[in-house]
Amino acid sequence: MDPSLIIIACFAAGSLLVAAVLFVVRDLFFVAASGGGSVLGRLPLARDERPPDGVIETIDHKLARLVVETGMDATPMGTVLLMIATGLALGGGFFLVTENEIGGAVGFAVGALAPLPILIMRRARRLKQIQEQLPDVLDLLARAVRAGESLDQAIDLAGRKTSEPLAREFRRCSNQLKMGLALSAAMRSLAYRVQVMEMRILATTLSVHRQAGGNLGETLDRMAHVVRERLTYRRQLRVATAAGRFSAALVSIAGVLLFCYMFVFQADYTHRLLSTPIGQSLLVLALVLEIVGLLWIWRLLRSEY
Repeated sequence: MDPSLIIIACFAAGSLLVAAVLFVVRDLFFVAASGGGSVLGRLPLARDERPPDGVIETIDHKLARLVVETGMDATPMGTVLLMIATGLALGGGFFLVTENEIGGAVGFAVGALAPLPILIMRRARRLKQIQEQLPDVLDLLARAVRAGESLDQAIDLAGRKTSEPLAREFRRCSNQLKMGLALSAAMRSLAYRVQVMEMRILATTLSVHRQAGGNLGETLDRMAHVVRERLTYRRQLRVATAAGRFSAALVSIAGVLLFCYMFVFQADYTHRLLSTPIGQSLLVLALVLEIVGLLWIWRLLRSEY
């Protein structure tokens, strides 16, 4: 291959990598530092939601929601640049080592998709933290209501006294209520931002109470008890399915590690596999079957409660 083309490709990849790193550093540090801990950026309300039109808009919508739900002070554009940079770095590295276009394309795809599992795990960890914090917040709301505070004041108290990340969501609700938004709309927006079952139940409970009245303190106490029971059930389920989840992780990692080992130390076999149509077909078939198997195991181990 012409060395000048390699130099141009390396320069373009390095430039995009530097730009992506700068965007990520700006999003993670300077945006958060300039905004301060008490300043909350505007997120779409539930009534602002518009169904995406087309495949591209659907992907953009899901990626934007994923970035928002991680709780990071990053933007979807910065995340896309980071994905492109990692894809170019890994794909360019594979191509320079093997001079194989298919290997470079596979490396680019793997590198571009590498940040997605990190974002998904960060979102899952944040939602788990919110679920763990919710019973204590319900107890706090119940005590505030019994002490004579209004529901709006109790929500503001929860935003000030609760730890992150749930405190930020209640501060958003408090700010929306202070700006004149109806409680039902604020609760729908809260359930839209934090899409867990317990939050939807809380939003429905507070909206119904605002319309029909009732003993809110006792209702919140019962709900806190139910949420704690659900958390106990999930912990027991995770213990019971630990062996299955470990087996699924081992099967998914073993194939990737074996392919990487063959790619690095047995380059002749890997090149023969990637250069023949039957080898490419078998590789694609193996990848598809592994993904199907992992999705099947995840469906079996997922809790419906």
